[in-house]
Amino acid sequence: MEKVRLQKMTIFSKWTIIILLAFILIWPLTVGLYWIVYKGYTAIDRTRFDGLDPQFQALLKQTSADSSEAKKGAALTMAIRNRLEQEMDSTFGWSVNDLIVSPTRWLDNRANRQRGTIFATRMLMNFFSTNLAKYGKVDAENTYLKEAREKHFAFTEDSWWFPSSENEYERGIELLKKYEADLLKGKAIYNLRSDDMYNLLTYIIGAQFIDQPLGLLVQSNDEVRYTELDDRIYYTQGVILVIRDFLRLFVHLYPDIKEKGGEDNIRIAFREMNQICTFDPLIVLRGHHDSVMADHRGKMARYLIAVRERINDLAQSIRR
Repeated sequence: MEKVRLQKMTIFSKWTIIILLAFILIWPLTVGLYWIVYKGYTAIDRTRFDGLDPQFQALLKQTSADSSEAKKGAALTMAIRNRLEQEMDSTFGWSVNDLIVSPTRWLDNRANRQRGTIFATRMLMNFFSTNLAKYGKVDAENTYLKEAREKHFAFTEDSWWFPSSENEYERGIELLKKYEADLLKGKAIYNLRSDDMYNLLTYIIGAQFIDQPLGLLVQSNDEVRYTELDDRIYYTQGVILVIRDFLRLFVHLYPDIKEKGGEDNIRIAFREMNQICTFDPLIVLRGHHDSVMADHRGKMARYLIAVRERINDLAQSIRR
C-alpha cells in the first residue's frame, strides 16, 4: 500500500515538474517566435523611421536659403505631401481601408500611423492654403489648394471603393503639383509674412494639432482599453513623421529661425521627434504607477511634450 502511494506521489511530482517547466518555457518561446515573425515583417515593411527618405533628402539638396520664394513655397508643399506619398507607395500601400478579409487589414500599427499621417497632412495644408498661399487674409484661396484640402484630403481614410481613399488622396496630390508648377511659373502665390513663422509654430503646437495626439497619450490608463494603447502610439508617430519633414525643410529654407530661436531648441526638438519616429516596441505595455512593466504610452507622451515645449520656446524667441 505504501509502495503504491509512493509511486502515485512520484508520478504526481513528475507531472507537476513538467507542467511548471512548460509554463516557464512557453512564454519565452512564444515571445521568441513572435520576435522572429515580427523581424521578418519589418524586413519587408518599414516600422522605424530613423532617417529622412531619399526623396526628401534630394529635396533638401535642391533648395537652400538662397532659393527663390516661389521655389521655397513649392518645396514646402512637397514636404507636406511627402509622408502621405511614402505611405501610399509602401509595401502594403494604404492599408487603413483594406477589406476585413485582407491580411493587411490586421496590421493596425501601420493603419494608425497612416491615420496620423493624413491628419497632420490636412492640418498643415489648412494653414498653408489659408495663410501662406495668398497676399492677405481676405484674399481668395488658390483654387487648386482649396479643392485639395476641402475635398480630397478631407475624404475619409477608410473608404475602399466608390471612391477609394487612395484615389482621393492621389487627386489631392496632383492638385498640389499643379499649384507647385504654377508657382514656379509665377502664376500662383507664396507669401511668407514676418509674423507667419510665429503663427505657424504656434499653430503646430496648438490645441487643434499636436495637442490632439497628446490628449490620446496622457489619458488615464484606467480609461483606455489595452487594445487601444498601440493605436494611440502609432497614430502619434504618423503625425510627427509629417511634422518632422515639414519643419526640417522649413528650418533649412529659413536659417534665421536658428539665430532667433536658438540651435539647441531646434536640435533637441528634432532629437525627440526622431525618438517618436523610431519608437517600435515588440509588445506595447502599460505599466501602472510603480509597476515594473514599461508604460510605453507614457514614454511617447514625454517625447511629444518635449517636442511641444521646444517648439514653443522657438516660437517665443522668434516673437521677441
